[in-house]
Amino acid sequence: MAKAITTDLLPLPAVRLLLDSCTVTLEPMTHQISSMPKESGLEYYFVPAKHMRLFSPYHRPDRPFKNLKLLNYDRPAISISFYNKHKYKIDRDVEPVVAQQILQAQRDELYGSSFLEQLSTGQQQQLQYIDNLLRSLRDHPADLNFCISNYHQFYRYWYCSYRYFDDVDRIKTSTSNEHMLKHTQRAKERSSAINERLNIIFVDMNYMTRPVPYDNKLVDRELETFDASIPFGQSALYVKKNI
Repeated sequence: MAKAITTDLLPLPAVRLLLDSCTVTLEPMTHQISSMPKESGLEYYFVPAKHMRLFSPYHRPDRPFKNLKLLNYDRPAISISFYNKHKYKIDRDVEPVVAQQILQAQRDELYGSSFLEQLSTGQQQQLQYIDNLLRSLRDHPADLNFCISNYHQFYRYWYCSYRYFDDVDRIKTSTSNEHMLKHTQRAKERSSAINERLNIIFVDMNYMTRPVPYDNKLVDRELETFDASIPFGQSALYVKKNI
């Protein structure tokens, strides 16, 4: 993935100072908006339509900023709901050589940790299980079946669904859905380094109405057919014996 250039990133502290002067708080019982997402990595603000032009310097429809999203510039919402999709991927029929590389890497990491501090009971059991798998994979590779999935990480991709007037007479309405930016941790420094991203949603305070709920899909049944899983990174290697 290409690294964001400087002009694609905004100084968010300056944006937050502007937001301090014009944001509003919406409540489901008062404004009949859906319950808002309560997630630490999701930063979003509601701005009344009368302040929208203050953000025109940040409106770049052809090349949006990487760390700021104006979800509905020029289309202030008259109704808002939030929903999330469970984002995941699943790679089926993983080759034994790939599974062996993953297992060996996880074994080496656990084994290396044992020199620094005593492994927990769970880590010791995991190390023993991986050792047994590696032996089985070496001796009877055709007896095992693998897949890779990040399904059980439960990564949620948040969306804002909003209704707005799309004619000058404010008679005809349309609905749009926009994904929201989330804070992310940098891969090599997960303990502290955070890429901050924020979202701004413009609202027409005179026309807020009730939202509509949404559903999402799951893949539990397929992954439950596997006997065990070995976590690695943001995913897991799933394994089962072939019948």
